[in-house]
Amino acid sequence: MTAALPRRRICFVLPSLAGGGAERAAVQILNGLDGDVWDRTMYLFSREGPYLGDVDAGVTVASGARASRLGRWLDLRRSLRASRPEIVVAFLSYFTVLTAARAAGVGTRVVFNQQTPLSAFLDDADYGWRGRGAQALFTTVARWAYAAADLVIATSTGVADDLRQRLGVDATKLRVIPNPVDLDAVRAGATEPLDPAHAAAWRAPVIVAAGRLAEAKNYPLLIEALALVRERVPATLFVLGQGDQASALQALARARGVEDAIVWCGFQSNPWKYMARADVFALTSRYEGFGNVLVEAMACGVPVVATASPGTRDIVEDGVSGRLVEAHTAEAVAEGLLAVLTDPAAQGQLAEGARHSSEKYGRDPVASRYGAVLQEARA
Repeated sequence: MTAALPRRRICFVLPSLAGGGAERAAVQILNGLDGDVWDRTMYLFSREGPYLGDVDAGVTVASGARASRLGRWLDLRRSLRASRPEIVVAFLSYFTVLTAARAAGVGTRVVFNQQTPLSAFLDDADYGWRGRGAQALFTTVARWAYAAADLVIATSTGVADDLRQRLGVDATKLRVIPNPVDLDAVRAGATEPLDPAHAAAWRAPVIVAAGRLAEAKNYPLLIEALALVRERVPATLFVLGQGDQASALQALARARGVEDAIVWCGFQSNPWKYMARADVFALTSRYEGFGNVLVEAMACGVPVVATASPGTRDIVEDGVSGRLVEAHTAEAVAEGLLAVLTDPAAQGQLAEGARHSSEKYGRDPVASRYGAVLQEARA
């Protein structure tokens, strides 16, 4: 009898499992990797977040005890020395993970998972970049870190292109793999009933949007577009998400006369029951590295209208699975929404195209691609 080969030790490192696209993607990828091939660990600087319960029982979850930056670094180094993973995949906190892995001295290969276009991140007001000095320092450190990593996985072609152009990342180190989506979970969640209060407010045609109420998501653009749409169609907008811009967005809705046409639903653990009942799903972000919610809406069989950015260009095929809006203006977004809402035949065709397009982002095919690339990094 041939002895079974030892499993390869891999560790995903994240700050926490607080709700976000990167965190959800990390859980799905690690869950999807073959447990017979990989000895899987997830290391968290802080053991918290809504996705903790989604981690597969076959994944070991480890965490540090200290809150300071130096403490987190020391805890991670100690953990890596003890567990000796062959590969560490960093989701965020790249510099900390890279230096801790090198300092552990156990020959660990380091892979970065890049979820966002770096140029857009540096221009994002949510992250408090002020002046050229901070950006220049960050860019200098990032150039070194990305050059020192063994491999970089980007979520979209646009993210990879941005890394080459902004940081000069060697193209031979870059691989493009999209985020996975648990299509079975999405479709099961889509069948659940709406909350009674939201069901009572559901007045067709309905536009659904989902994402944190933050500057990068550009909800003011969607509100302005809704005001134009309602000049022709009595659409209702359901917004799924929370954030520090909530009060300002509600004030804008009042100023534009669409306050009664928007239902603010807050964070929803199951956004898919809303998406599945919508006539169209809208995403008006200033930028996206991928756009998980687009794939989720598409999996629900809903046409999508999205502003063009590095991530959305890879997902939305204009006229096939939805409408891709190149101009980030209220007029252009309204035109895209109306093209779906006023043409039932086109809406049906786009819905079918969306559902078909979502299949390639399923957890198993994406995890298989990750497995192949991680084997490459190990070699």
